[in-house]
Amino acid sequence: MKLYLLEYLSNKFCPYAIVAFLVFYKIGFYTWEPYAIMGLIYFIDRFSFKTGHAVATCTERGIDLES
Repeated sequence: MKLYLLEYLSNKFCPYAIVAFLVFYKIGFYTWEPYAIMGLIYFIDRFSFKTGHAVATCTERGIDLES
């Protein structure tokens, strides 16, 4: 059980930590670009799941997404 929790937390937060480290290390804390990049990454992560969930629900219920 603890292994599943560790795997979930690693998959959820490690990409954020790695990207944040690389962006802030290369660009720095005193410019606006790293904060914009981190905000966009959060936006992508949050809404790509909702989009995938909506598509899966429509496919399950037989709703045509092409029309």
